[in-house]
Amino acid sequence: MASQPTTTLISETPVKTRWYQKPALLMAVYALGTIILYIQSITTGRYNNFIIFKASLGHVLHGQPLYRLYPAEYFDYYLYHPSFPLLFAPFAVFPKEIGLFIWLMSSTAVFLYALYKLPMKRSTQTALGWMLVLELLNAIQSAQTNPAMTAFMLLAVMNMDRRKPALAALFTCLCFFIKGYGAIIGLLFLFFEDKWKYLLYCAFFGIVGTLLPLLFLSPAQLIQEYTDWFHLITSSTIKEDGSVMGMIHAIFGLQQPFAGQVDKYLLLVAGLGMIWALVKTWQRPTAPYTWLMLGYLMLWIVLFNQSTESPTYIIAVTGAAMGLLMLPKGRTIHILLCLLVVICCLCPTDLVPKFINRIAITYRLKALPTFLVLLYFQYYIGVKPRNVVL
Repeated sequence: MASQPTTTLISETPVKTRWYQKPALLMAVYALGTIILYIQSITTGRYNNFIIFKASLGHVLHGQPLYRLYPAEYFDYYLYHPSFPLLFAPFAVFPKEIGLFIWLMSSTAVFLYALYKLPMKRSTQTALGWMLVLELLNAIQSAQTNPAMTAFMLLAVMNMDRRKPALAALFTCLCFFIKGYGAIIGLLFLFFEDKWKYLLYCAFFGIVGTLLPLLFLSPAQLIQEYTDWFHLITSSTIKEDGSVMGMIHAIFGLQQPFAGQVDKYLLLVAGLGMIWALVKTWQRPTAPYTWLMLGYLMLWIVLFNQSTESPTYIIAVTGAAMGLLMLPKGRTIHILLCLLVVICCLCPTDLVPKFINRIAITYRLKALPTFLVLLYFQYYIGVKPRNVVL
């Protein structure tokens, strides 16, 4: 296999920057939106996810089981890796109002940082940021980990590309120690140099992170936590129906057990499609196709995940928009970008008429444009490859 060249930013011919193309304005909008949502969360008391993260640290420190319900503290289950409470400690040690503010601002900041590190023209980076602002704020409103997860997935591949296997492995493992499935991005190590170094660093960070709770738990307790975590994430308890399967169920009114059979066949086809895309990328391991494959995996893991909900789509929409902006401009690209922004980012919000919002939510239409983009990437990578412009 040919060596993978390092991707470099393409410089632009100096032109006058329009006001909306200035990164400072975009950053100000992101920051202001985050502050407004923080105030809304504090005044309404709607930041249950942050309370879950904060309380889980206390549970670990006191040797309490993580994967049980604690209705006196929060509603819903803790669904994350057993090591995540300790990684979240820098935010959990503050009073909840201060910790929440730092958490939300940090999530927005790391997301923007990752966008502006992508190997794109500065104007393209800013355009990407404007396309994602609504989806990012939707994720911020829920105080979840998805903005940070998205950033870590991007940063993992950026550091593979820059031949920094230690950092690439660190960000890959951070994805795993948050939700587990984010580590799928590690598959892209196949297309970059320093493969063995990357794997060795992954093993190192993986072992350290896996054993981290032993600082406060006994080996038997830790084994039980991992057993409980696996049972919870593979059960129907956390089924959110935000995936493409959920959309198909809603549109066609499918009921069990027939819906379950449809899901199995769809997952089989999706798995074969991912393998095919990986094989085709392996055959041409050049920067354009590896970055397009990054977008593909970010879409795939959201669309075919039973725990997907609306805020999870910041991962999929980022991968979709990034990949589309790296392709040669054309009518299909413009249509898909418009569908992403309008149907996926705008229609499920209160910024559209109520009946449109109701239709989008009832039929889980956030999955529709992202699924179309996934199919387009599948076609582009596996059937009719072209030159991709970075």
